[in-house]
Amino acid sequence: MNVLLCSSLLLKKAALFSTFLLFWGFSHTIARTPEDIERSIRALVTNGSIILNDESGNTLISHNESQLLMPASIVKIITSAVAIDLLGTDFRFKTEFFRNSQGELAIKGWGDPFMISEEIGLIAAELKKRGMHSIDRISLDNSTFYPNITIPGVSRTLNPYNAINGALVTNFNTLNLRRSAQGTISSAEEATPLTPLAAIMGNSIAAGSTRRINLSDNRENCLRYAGELFVEIFKGAGIEVVNESVSLSKSGEDWEPFYTHYNSNDLTTINRGLQRFSNNFIANQLFLVIGAENRGYPATIEKGRDVFEEYIKTRLNIAPGKLVMTEGSGISRSNRVSGNVMIEVLENRKELAELLPSNRNALLKSGTLTGVYNYAGYIQTDTGLRPFVIILNQDANHRDRILDLLIEYCNIN
Repeated sequence: MNVLLCSSLLLKKAALFSTFLLFWGFSHTIARTPEDIERSIRALVTNGSIILNDESGNTLISHNESQLLMPASIVKIITSAVAIDLLGTDFRFKTEFFRNSQGELAIKGWGDPFMISEEIGLIAAELKKRGMHSIDRISLDNSTFYPNITIPGVSRTLNPYNAINGALVTNFNTLNLRRSAQGTISSAEEATPLTPLAAIMGNSIAAGSTRRINLSDNRENCLRYAGELFVEIFKGAGIEVVNESVSLSKSGEDWEPFYTHYNSNDLTTINRGLQRFSNNFIANQLFLVIGAENRGYPATIEKGRDVFEEYIKTRLNIAPGKLVMTEGSGISRSNRVSGNVMIEVLENRKELAELLPSNRNALLKSGTLTGVYNYAGYIQTDTGLRPFVIILNQDANHRDRILDLLIEYCNIN
């Protein structure tokens, strides 16, 4: 009986192993035809879209190409493409500086997503070079953005990727602070001085640790920090600030233009940071500014949506309704895109490949939400780049397996 039992168990295991080989053999281990690989890909998709083009734009694989699906962060590819087309690669975000007869300085923001401490240091040096050695008081003008813009899908948490957007934002509305074992609070960044607000916020950090804090749970704190940061960096550069309290005011007729600063980072550099770090804040600054540049200021979400939908209709000749962008980062579950829209964007702007992170033999952007597992980008071949799209809105995350199959397909076809 023991021998028979062992033989029976061995036969069952052999049958299971054969079934395993049969399934995976079609998709992994056995040399196959392109048709075999395509069947294996389709078997992994219960709700999604898969497209692969060759180097010349001809479709090699197409599955559910017109289905509207949640893109998650692969929508950032569209955000970058529209920015390149409508703003231009030489576009640089500006910030304006005005003075009045009382010796006050007004700072007017235009949505610069890279207004970091190092950039403010460059501004301080330029203001001093132009003869500004003393400021009576600083006023902030954030009128180029509609008040209290709320991005769909962004939750009110302290996570840095949930930083709120605005016309005048410094250091991505975040603080990077260190608290010593003795309780002393200091900035964790060499170029960033400790401001009064930062000193208060640092009390929430455990002794002996370093943490980045999102200021976005309080919009007033965001502007307060921006003003205090300008004050501290100006002082460090040798510019006297008589009254260090910062006010909000709109620069009007009583203000004279003094200096317009253009960020040292061009749009290509900003887009590279957006794609490689999947920064939602940067994506939506672009989304809002693109809308305002084409529909007029102040920036609103609605203007951004209009411009993006118009873009795919007029630039890509794709019928309306194939793209729904409620915001520009992909964090909203209300966004929708079809595979053929994504592939057209990738075809239209192949220079985007230089901005995308490398994964296996591909340059791609990932997009992930609960039940959403997407890739979009380019597979590198000996003869060029093959655009591809993997959009899965299903429980099973097979995007890595599908990417391997697409790469295998490219190697034999």
